[in-house]
Amino acid sequence: MSRRIPRRQVFASVALVVALGFGGCLTLGPTVTADTGNSAVFEQVSSDEPWASGRVKASVNLTQDATTDQGVTKLVVVTESGSSFDTTTVETGQTSGISLYFPANGNATVTAVNTVNGTVVGTQPVTTSGNKLF
Repeated sequence: MSRRIPRRQVFASVALVVALGFGGCLTLGPTVTADTGNSAVFEQVSSDEPWASGRVKASVNLTQDATTDQGVTKLVVVTESGSSFDTTTVETGQTSGISLYFPANGNATVTAVNTVNGTVVGTQPVTTSGNKLF
């Protein structure tokens, strides 16, 4: 007896492939590179996502005193062209596992902001790469 695949499942699969194809490049094994060695704010930026479509989800770790002594309350990802790509609020004492999205296969800057006094506390260049399929 042959097994039939429901039409809705076929339609959903085709829609997913089309969305990935037209919604951005599909990248396998995306990596995030950031030289945080001399940063007073950023400790590590990394990703363990198996694939990305147009954007890469990354985990950002801040130094111990970034939110307490330096007052970081927001992180903003800015593309090479200068447009905002992603933003997240940071709670006092939060230093690890902060999720942000970066453009896939490109360069960006993550900026740490103290929204209380309106100052930029630090910036960190970030590069994403991976095996671009289409």
